[in-house]
This record gives sequence, C-alpha cells and structure tokens, in this order.
Amino acid sequence: MSLLIADVREEDFKQALGSFASGVTVVTFWDANDRPCGMTASSFSAVSIDPLLVLVCMNRDARSYHDVMRRRRFGVNILSRSGVDVSSHCARPGEDKILLDQWLHQSSHRHSPPALIDAIAYLDCALQSELPAGTHSIMIGSVERIGMADDHHDDNPLIYYQGRYRDLETTERARA
Repeated sequence: MSLLIADVREEDFKQALGSFASGVTVVTFWDANDRPCGMTASSFSAVSIDPLLVLVCMNRDARSYHDVMRRRRFGVNILSRSGVDVSSHCARPGEDKILLDQWLHQSSHRHSPPALIDAIAYLDCALQSELPAGTHSIMIGSVERIGMADDHHDDNPLIYYQGRYRDLETTERARA
C-alpha cells in the first residue's frame, strides 16, 4: 500500500474521514413540542473519567442543536447492529427525526432524554459546555446516568465505514 499526499480538497477530506471506522451513536433529546427525537452522530468521544464527560459534535444550523440547547440535556445511545433503521432515520438531513414508539425503551421519561432499545449502552447527559468549531459546536456533556444492555441483548456494535453500515467480526483477534 502506498500513501498519496495532496493539497486539501473537500472531497478528499470526506473520503479520508470515511476511512475511519466508527461506532454509531444516536443522540436523543426532546424537541420543543415534547416529542422524542434523535440525530445520528459519528463524532462522539469520551473526554474525562473524573468528572465523567463525553462530547458530541452538532451542526449549529440544525434543529437538533437548538432543541439540545433549549433543554440542555441529551442522551447518547451506542447502537447494536440491530439499530440500522433508527440510525438511518435519524441521519436524514433537514427532516424531522421524531423517534417511533417501537424504538424507545419503556423507562424513558420526560426528565431524561429518550433511551433506545437497540442501544448497547446509553448515557444521560447534562450539557456542561459548548465550544463553537466551524459550522459545528462541540457539546460537552456531564454523564448523570448510564444504561447497559442486559445479557440477552445482541451486543455486536453497529459500525460505519466508507459510507456503509458494517458488522464487527469478533471471531478472530487482530494481530499486532
């Protein structure tokens, strides 16, 4: 394999970032009409263990951003491979991303952001800070509650790589 280095172009930037395999998360929140909504986010990361902090990046022009800013709360749902439908629904640009009842965990209530049944893990976050960065904002959330899938849940994570959803093969360990 050889690496070709060139001047920066938007298409090359998108292709390079598509080469980074990532887990799939849906950030959940309540909209201005108290409807459960979600936004697919690949820009998610742990920030700190003490205190417990995570980050997600959101486009400041999106309605999702304004809904999160209004309530100052969001949930991060780390999806299993069975979460393709909800992720695809929440990834549509410019459309309402109201979550269907069959996607919601029964214990969801109005104080906490919605939790998804196809999540391997769920983080209930209070917005601690926001840092503008280009067209987006880095939203730092303080983790207040954590949900984990039970032993009967399909724990194979949903992966996104080169513009497609993928399954993680767990039968063979990578060699260093």
